Amino acid sequence: MRKLSRSWWQGLFVIVAVAAASVLTLISLRDFQRESVPPENRPIQSHIAGYVSSNACRACHPGNYASWHASFHRTMTQVATPESLPPDMDKLELAFNGREYKAERRGDKFFVRTRPENGSYAEPQQVVLVTGSHNLQILWLDTGEGRTLQQFPFGYIVADKMWAPVTETFLIPPNVKEYYSTGAWNGACMDCHVTQGQSRFVAGNKWDSQVAEFGIACEACHSEGREHIEGNRNPFRRFKIHLTTKSDPTVTNPASLKGPESGLACGQCHSVWAFNGMADKIDFNRYGAVFRPGAGDLSQRFVVQPNAPDHTEQKDFIRRTEPDFFQNRFWGDGMIRVTGREFNAVQASPCFRGGEFSCISCHEMHLDSPGQTDAKTWARTAQLKPKMDSDSACLQCHKDMTARLVAHTHHSAESSGSRCYNCHMPRTTFGLLHAMRSHQVSSPTVHESIAYGRPNACNLCHLDQTVGWAAQHLHAWYNQPVPELSEDDQAIAAGVQWILKGDAGQRALIAWGMGWESAQKIAGRDWLYPYLIYTLTDSYAAVRFDAWKSLRTLPGFSDFSFTYTAPDAALGEAATRAYEKWLGEVRNVNARYRPETAIDSDGRFRKDVFQRLRSARDEKPIFLAE
Repeated sequence: MRKLSRSWWQGLFVIVAVAAASVLTLISLRDFQRESVPPENRPIQSHIAGYVSSNACRACHPGNYASWHASFHRTMTQVATPESLPPDMDKLELAFNGREYKAERRGDKFFVRTRPENGSYAEPQQVVLVTGSHNLQILWLDTGEGRTLQQFPFGYIVADKMWAPVTETFLIPPNVKEYYSTGAWNGACMDCHVTQGQSRFVAGNKWDSQVAEFGIACEACHSEGREHIEGNRNPFRRFKIHLTTKSDPTVTNPASLKGPESGLACGQCHSVWAFNGMADKIDFNRYGAVFRPGAGDLSQRFVVQPNAPDHTEQKDFIRRTEPDFFQNRFWGDGMIRVTGREFNAVQASPCFRGGEFSCISCHEMHLDSPGQTDAKTWARTAQLKPKMDSDSACLQCHKDMTARLVAHTHHSAESSGSRCYNCHMPRTTFGLLHAMRSHQVSSPTVHESIAYGRPNACNLCHLDQTVGWAAQHLHAWYNQPVPELSEDDQAIAAGVQWILKGDAGQRALIAWGMGWESAQKIAGRDWLYPYLIYTLTDSYAAVRFDAWKSLRTLPGFSDFSFTYTAPDAALGEAATRAYEKWLGEVRNVNARYRPETAIDSDGRFRKDVFQRLRSARDEKPIFLAE
C-alpha cells in the first residue's frame, strides 16, 4: 500500500480539528443560549436604561470594586446558590404553625416541600432568592405565578447559626403567625434591597419584577454608569477631567456633595419614606425610582418626619388609612425607634442643620481612609471610618470639647459616661433582634422617658438608679428642670420599671441593655439575674431572645442553653431551671441589693413591688416595622 504523505495527514488533522472546534462552538452556543434565557420563576436582572451593573465598573475602579464586593450592601439580595444560602440546607426539616417543611437539593438548586398537619407534602417550591447575609437571612420561594415570590416562613440567625420563624425574628405581637404575604418581596422589600428595582405589578397578586442589579451596587450610590463609561473611553477627556476638575459630571460622588444631598443617597433606602400621591406610587412601581444620587429630594417620595410641618396632607392620609404607621416606627416625639431608618434620625439632628453633617461623616462606602482595617472587619463594623467608633466621631467637629471633657460630662475621662455616643446617641432603636444606637444626636432628659417612654441615656447606663436620680443630676449639672415625678420614678430603678411594666419595645431595649458591659460595670450584675431569667418567659419572642443573650453574658451562664421559640411550657421549664441554677450554684450569698432594684436580701423579688409593676404592664401591641 502506498504510504500516505505527511501533508495528507496534516490536512486531515486540520479538518478534524476544525470539525471538533465547530462542534464545541455549537455546544457552547447552545449552552450560552440556554443560560442566557432568564428564569421565569423569579425576579431577574434586566437591562434598565442607563444601568450597566457593577461588573462594568471593575476594570477602571478595581480597588473600589473590591471593597464594595466585601461589603454587605452587595449581598443584600442574592440569587439562591449553595454559596449564598445557609449551610446544610439539604438537611433542613422544620415545623411551625401546623405545617412541616423539608428542604432538598438537586444539583445547585434547592427546593422546599410543605406538608400541612395530617396531610401530604405538596409539590416542591424552588428557593430562588435570599435577602440578608450577615445578621438575618430570609429565603424566597417561587410560586408558579411568574416572578411573584413567597416567603419561606423561617429565617436564619447568622451569629447563632439557628433557624427561627420569621415572625419570631422581629418585634411582632405573639398572635401574628405570618409576617410576609405572597408578593411582599415584589411589592415592598425590593424597594430597598436591590439596585433600581421595578416591581411591575401585573394583576391580582402577580408581578413581573426586574432589577438593574441584585443587592446594593455601584449605581445605587453613583447613579447610572453608561454615560460615564462611554464618555471616558476617550483618554483625552479623562486627562482633562483630572487636570481641570475634581469631579466628573457623568457620575455622582456622594463624598463631594453637601451634607443633605450626600445623606439622601443613603436615605433613599435608610429612611421611613412615603409617596407623594398615587400617581407617583404607580410610576415608582412600573419604572422604579426617579431619584438619582445628587438630587435634593426623593422626587416621587418624601422622608417622613411625623411632627414636622411638611406634607401634612400625605401624613394625614397615612393616619387615616394606617393608624399604627407612626407608632410602629417612631417614638411619640418623632424620634425613629426602628433600625434601618437612620437618615430620619440624621436629618432630625442639630448637626445636620449646618449643611456638612451626613452619613459619610462617620461611615465610608470604600476603604479609602488611611489606617483603615481589613475589608472583612470593616464590613462587620458598619463600614466606619478609622476611629469613628470612638469620641473622634464627634471631636472631628467639636474640637474644643477635648480640653473640657470632664467639665462637660461630670464623669472621669476614661468612664463610659464620658463617651460621646453613650450620652448623645444611646441605644434606643431596635431591630435585627438587638438594640442599636440612635442616629439622632440629642441630649439626655428625663422628659423623654416620662412623656414618650424612651429610655434616657443616663438610666441606660445606671439601670439600678431611679428616673428621679437622673433628673436631679441633670438639673444640677445642666440646669434642666425637674419634672413632676411619680412615687415609683423616685423609688424604683428605671431598669426595673421598664422591664416589668414597659411595652414590648421598652422591654426589648432593657433586656438587651442588661447585657451591655458598660451598664453591668456601673449598675452591678448580681441583681440582673432574676429579671433576665423572668424575662425568658416574655410573650414577645424578640424580648426573650435578648434576655437569653444578656443572661449568657453573666458569670455562670455563658453556656446556658435555651430555645427562645419553644412553647410556653418549655419556656417556663427553662426559666425554672435557670432560677434554680442561679440560687443554688451562682448567686453570691454575700451580695447586697440596693432597695431601688426591688430585690430582697435573699435575692428574690419583693413580691409587693413585683406584682404591682407587672400588673401595670403596658400590653398594647407593639409591631416595630423594620
